[in-house]
Amino acid sequence: MKKLVILIAAISLAVAMLAVVQPAAAETATVVATITGGGTAIMDPSRSDFGLAGTTSFGIHATLYSDGTAQGHVNCVDQFGSTSPGNIFGEVTSWEGNLDGSITLNVVGKVVGFPGGHPSAVSFSVTILHFGGAGVGQWTLFAFDGTACFETMLSGQIVMRRS
Repeated sequence: MKKLVILIAAISLAVAMLAVVQPAAAETATVVATITGGGTAIMDPSRSDFGLAGTTSFGIHATLYSDGTAQGHVNCVDQFGSTSPGNIFGEVTSWEGNLDGSITLNVVGKVVGFPGGHPSAVSFSVTILHFGGAGVGQWTLFAFDGTACFETMLSGQIVMRRS
């Protein structure tokens, strides 16, 4: 009888462990959308917490998953002649927002000022306000505790493809 009780307890434990493991496997994140874009944009100093102005060249590629994680890369180069020329870039780690509205990409990366300078670690976010091309596409970059730049597309485009 004692062996039967131990066997039933062991089977019950195994069933309980499987019940815990099964939902985790069933909740595998799926791709919900992909964002791609690139081109040039103009910064609006009146909509930046730092008054940044000038022309930017940028590229974005991000795969968004159902669990809020993301993978991809963002690169933004404020060209010479801009208020604060430099390069901020990094890996997209997560996203938030609404697929029918604005999307925020959270990024971990580096910033390098021009001319020269050494890369410094930085976390920043890019919020795509409007998808589209010249005059339509708009995005912001939030870093250093403020909206570093508010950008409107001059050339190229930002698009989202839902999965």
